Amino acid sequence: MNARPASGGTGPSTPQLRILNAVRLGGFAATLAVAERADLEVTTAEGTLLGLARDALIERMSFGGSGGWILTDAGKERLTALLAEERRTAGAHAVLESTAERFEDLNTRLVRLLTEWQLESPASRASHRDAVLPELTELGHALERLLADLAADLPRFARYPRQFTAAVRTARAGEEKWVAGVGILSCHTVWVELHQDLLCSLGRARTPQPDPGGR
Repeated sequence: MNARPASGGTGPSTPQLRILNAVRLGGFAATLAVAERADLEVTTAEGTLLGLARDALIERMSFGGSGGWILTDAGKERLTALLAEERRTAGAHAVLESTAERFEDLNTRLVRLLTEWQLESPASRASHRDAVLPELTELGHALERLLADLAADLPRFARYPRQFTAAVRTARAGEEKWVAGVGILSCHTVWVELHQDLLCSLGRARTPQPDPGGR
């Protein structure tokens, strides 16, 4: 299934920036996973990935029978420069700052919620889900409100509330791995990547903190 393109187009976020950023967020990501994180069609992602590989900004690695894209040192430097250019072009520094600050309150709630979820045994989780899933739904609505102004300036951020809400919906349908599962765009994965993206878009390193998923 093709990744859904962001509404409003790429804006100041070029396909090269989106793909480099998606590779960074994915860590070791296959093409489809990169396209999902870049919020671009798979065919667009494939073409951009090949061009970046020719420029030695990314490279393809194989491990344990699977393959994925990773950033080279030159790719990391290029992404840092592109994010700084994006901030200037969009005039987005202030809204990024404000969003990152207000995100911390939501982040505290999410970390608490997922920590409680992961400490539950599989046997007791069924009863706990009735408290956790409604709160995750509320957090999804809060995330959409939080990112509205930022997504207006930088449309690439629109994917986070959409993917978080989709993960909650799937979890509520009975597939509980979408709460905190790894290797998929679960609630936890989307949230952690948003946190990383906000800080890196501001040119900051992420401060180590408790992370219920171990990422």
